[in-house]
Amino acid sequence: MTYRAMVCAVSLCIVASSAFARSTVGELLDKGASKLSKEDYAALTPFRVVYQWPNRQGEGDLLYAADGTVAGSEFHYPSRSASPATGTWTVDDGGKWCIKKFMQSWDSRTDQCWFSWKLGDDYYGSLGEEKNTKVIKVKSFAKQ
Repeated sequence: MTYRAMVCAVSLCIVASSAFARSTVGELLDKGASKLSKEDYAALTPFRVVYQWPNRQGEGDLLYAADGTVAGSEFHYPSRSASPATGTWTVDDGGKWCIKKFMQSWDSRTDQCWFSWKLGDDYYGSLGEEKNTKVIKVKSFAKQ
């Protein structure tokens, strides 16, 4: 490998690793982000969320209705398989957003709670509120 090729390869690795670097709640707050409240969710409902799974093994496209139901689809990259997803969602007074989903094609259930953050026009999710908690960027979060 020539010196020029090695420099290019190292540069690409640095750029790629920074593209996948995840921010923390503290970094978002330092930039002026705000946590979504129960009232924010009520004002957005119904809303659609398109996201990549935290493990980057798939993605989801879900519609959250005012009656507390969720419906949409999930796609698993490695198996190239999709599944309808249905379930329920709630938000508590502290802004914790909990989703219980069932993916019929995979006979799989998830039960997870998140906190959502807004920075400018972008939305992020985290499993906790602590400043060192990692966040993931949501592809799309939009009122329907």
